[in-house]
Amino acid sequence: MKYNFFLKRNIHMYNHLVICTCGQNKYEAICESAPTKKETILFWPDDFGLMLEDREEMIKDLIEWSETQGFKCIIHQGKRC
Repeated sequence: MKYNFFLKRNIHMYNHLVICTCGQNKYEAICESAPTKKETILFWPDDFGLMLEDREEMIKDLIEWSETQGFKCIIHQGKRC
């Protein structure tokens, strides 16, 4: 994976901070827990502010990383707010 992720949980109720790094670059965005039986986190990749071609690769890595962390992820298009 080109991108690495860290999840800082519950920064405000059901909101988390996902930190994405690629080399010396660091990107941060808010994500949210979904009200589901199986742990699911909602992500808005546009909030990282990456270029379109980088964003697509980052999304693939984000999905792969989520699977290794044991939770399902849902990717939403556009910005969170």
